[in-house]
Amino acid sequence: MLNPRPPMIHHLLFVEDLIPIVYIVSTITVIVLLYALWEGYKRWTYGGQKIKWRPWSSRLKTLTKYALLQWKVLRQRFPGVMHLLIYLGMGWLFLATILRAIDLHIFHDIYGEAFIYGRFFEVYKFLDNIAGLMVLIGSLIAITRRALNLTPNLPKDSTYYAVLVGFIVIVITGFFLDGMASAGSVKLRAPYESPYYDPVGYLVFKWASGLSIQELRAIYRPLWLFHFLFAQLMLALIPFTNLWHIAAATLNVTFARTVPDAQVIKPIEDIDERIEKGETIGIVKLSDTTWKQRMDFDACTSCMRCTNACPAYNSGKILSPRDVIVTLRNIMYKDKWDEEVVGKKKFQIDPEAVWSCVTCGACLYECPVLVHHVDTIIDLRRGMISSASEDIPEDAQNALYNLMQQGNPFGFNPADREEWIQSLAEKFGDDIIAKEEGEYDYLYWIGCVTSYDPRIRPVAENVIAILKKQGFKIGVLLEEGCCGEPARRMGEETLFVDIMKQNLEILSRYRFRKLLVNCPHGYHVFKNEYPRYKKYLESKDDTKELAKVLERLKVEHHSILLSRLIAEGKIRPSKELDLKITYHDPCYLGRWNGVFEEPREVIRSIPGTDFVEMPRNRSRSFCCGGGGGHMFYEIKKGERLATIRAKEAAGTGAKVVAVACPYCNTMLRAEADQFNFEVRDIAELLGESLDVATEKEKTNQ
Repeated sequence: MLNPRPPMIHHLLFVEDLIPIVYIVSTITVIVLLYALWEGYKRWTYGGQKIKWRPWSSRLKTLTKYALLQWKVLRQRFPGVMHLLIYLGMGWLFLATILRAIDLHIFHDIYGEAFIYGRFFEVYKFLDNIAGLMVLIGSLIAITRRALNLTPNLPKDSTYYAVLVGFIVIVITGFFLDGMASAGSVKLRAPYESPYYDPVGYLVFKWASGLSIQELRAIYRPLWLFHFLFAQLMLALIPFTNLWHIAAATLNVTFARTVPDAQVIKPIEDIDERIEKGETIGIVKLSDTTWKQRMDFDACTSCMRCTNACPAYNSGKILSPRDVIVTLRNIMYKDKWDEEVVGKKKFQIDPEAVWSCVTCGACLYECPVLVHHVDTIIDLRRGMISSASEDIPEDAQNALYNLMQQGNPFGFNPADREEWIQSLAEKFGDDIIAKEEGEYDYLYWIGCVTSYDPRIRPVAENVIAILKKQGFKIGVLLEEGCCGEPARRMGEETLFVDIMKQNLEILSRYRFRKLLVNCPHGYHVFKNEYPRYKKYLESKDDTKELAKVLERLKVEHHSILLSRLIAEGKIRPSKELDLKITYHDPCYLGRWNGVFEEPREVIRSIPGTDFVEMPRNRSRSFCCGGGGGHMFYEIKKGERLATIRAKEAAGTGAKVVAVACPYCNTMLRAEADQFNFEVRDIAELLGESLDVATEKEKTNQ
């Protein structure tokens, strides 16, 4: 006759005498894990660094979003679902083990009454079944994915397979123990078993029901001991396998750079003191890294999303963002704190890899554990620049020299720009040249590429014409130089800081509502990177006033302004343009600043246009190849990034590739003839549809 009591767990069936082993081994495991965390903490804080604690509200938000809810993991469906199966399955099994321990050691031993019984027990057992199946399926998918290279470039180290097989062993032995325990419980007139809440265990239960108590005991005890010891071994080995990311990645996400910090490369706030002491800037030795960078190194899961998304890697260059991070981690694990990390030796990062990066941000955008690869790569460049490395590309050095001597990375004579600015005054009126006593709606920072390239100057002319036609008072600067972005991306931080000071001093002399920029690189620098130096400026007597300029500086990209004017009905494109158009998302407007829809809204507002998207668009756009200083130097290996992107653009059938960046304009224009399309800025397209006049008497209406 079936036992009328509600179903519940029969704790420690056949193994009550083995409970001391549980306490001893579990204690050893906890000690190993705590020691590993302590060793990690010592690595991250090496050299006396201190982990910065920010408000817990923001920390809990990032922890919940990226670690608990797996937001970035799930952005890639196939590996995301695979990881979710293992993550949720093992998560529940771990929680179920804790609940069972609470049920035994607190409710049963102290209060004499279990809480896992009845309907709760049935739900508990059913979830155990589902969780075990999820781990099995997820692990088998993971093994197949790695073995068949379904996700490119995944490491094939035996430890990855060993961990997945370990999961399978734990789950299968757990199912057998569960079914055998149920059979033993029934024989001892404990709760009955049901296929409805324990479907997998029930299959084992049916088999085990045919065994005697003695036979069950003889099989169950060694299997239970193996299962327990093997599970504890897996836990203890976490610090020595890729499972370490459970701890390191969770901490890295918790202490992640939050917006806007994630949008910028970290400033060197003690740059003057370092120069005075003759110290290097950036990363030369491993000890030059920050605690957060070291936590990044530890957190990398080698999922290869960064490398697979990297334009440089995909074009055939040697850069793999994952390899950069893992190489630094390996150096860190070997305690080689005082050895140079860039070089041609084993366990060093190849300098060509450092200079192949276009700083597009695809790697950090894809990284599910929020590693900031670009921050580290720029720091490596800083180290090479400040230590006068022989491995700096010659063209990069020339661009930096030109920037110092001529105020632009091309080395063009500034007089050429002044002559063009004077021609703008002839077209649009003398008031277009900004005067210190004037007041302006927009002070227009045109930028180096637009200022010196005759093919791109029409972008600025159309912007000016459109805004003047709307009655805005707009001024351009005769004394405008480079914003400093190329210097920062190439690692010349000292030059960047000097340029920043010069530009803020210039801006301090003018009164304007907003700074208008048509170059995303300049937009990004003014909007996000100058403000990170506010504390530095405030700490110096001679630059305190410049910090005040940052407080009132409002920056706007021309795509945002034009889109807003269209949405408000102030601009009404009327002339039809019979054009099939695709749009290329600039990295520094899109990924780095989240401006995706505004340029598209400008294009869609133009009558007669047929707008089509490229396969890789918005946050997953493919870089034109001009970022990271590559506008001014080139690593001549593999295919040009601009060529790859041009092929994608041509594949849409569009005859016009619309851009909102002079860098993209230049890079894609070089491919235009080969692929039979035209490159035009959104301001040029809008200007043509508005039929804005360039004659002085019309633009001054």
